[in-house]
Amino acid sequence: MRWMVGIAALIVAACAPVTGSATPPTPAPAPQQVVQKLTPAADEAGCRSQNGSWAPICRMQRPACVLSFSDAGKSCTDSDQCQGACYADAAGGASQAGTYVTGKCATNSNPCGCNARVEDGKASPVLCVD
Repeated sequence: MRWMVGIAALIVAACAPVTGSATPPTPAPAPQQVVQKLTPAADEAGCRSQNGSWAPICRMQRPACVLSFSDAGKSCTDSDQCQGACYADAAGGASQAGTYVTGKCATNSNPCGCNARVEDGKASPVLCVD
């Protein structure tokens, strides 16, 4: 009779839902302080007032304001932590979209070139801007 109670207990336990997963998700990196964003002016006079360079950029050579960022090269895990964008380092996993990486704050506001943004600690796919 005891063995029947034991078997009944095992059957009930086998029917219970599983509460944990086999591999826990990797936690996102801890958030850092949010930084005031710098937005380049749309005209040359406004650009000069921001101490920016009004210059032709990208393949189209369209004049635009390029601002230098004082936090250039600072480690980041999200663009909210930089005056500009947070980019994955090519050696640090830029080609591994969706993986957790630590990036570096952009040097300036020039959008040209190929970069992988880092948002919420994850690298996005590489995007090339001409």
